Amino acid sequence: MDKKIIAKEELLSMLTEISDQLEELEGILETSLSKARQNVRDEYTAKMNNCGEKITALEKEAANLLKEKEGLGQASQLHRPNSMKLELGY
Repeated sequence: MDKKIIAKEELLSMLTEISDQLEELEGILETSLSKARQNVRDEYTAKMNNCGEKITALEKEAANLLKEKEGLGQASQLHRPNSMKLELGY
């Protein structure tokens, strides 16, 4: 009977130790996941800012090209119709 009580106490001690380790692991995982989420957010923000800057630069370049062509008297080339209407005359 004493052996059963000792075995139960050992088992209870082992389970308590496992529970403590799991709680410690939970804290470590929460910290790691939080850092990983923040890193992903920072990378995403940096990429979006980079894309925004590139779009702004392209818009400025396009506006400058339009101004240059208008200044050179090439406005007719800028506003060409995309399609032509053909009419039959009788």
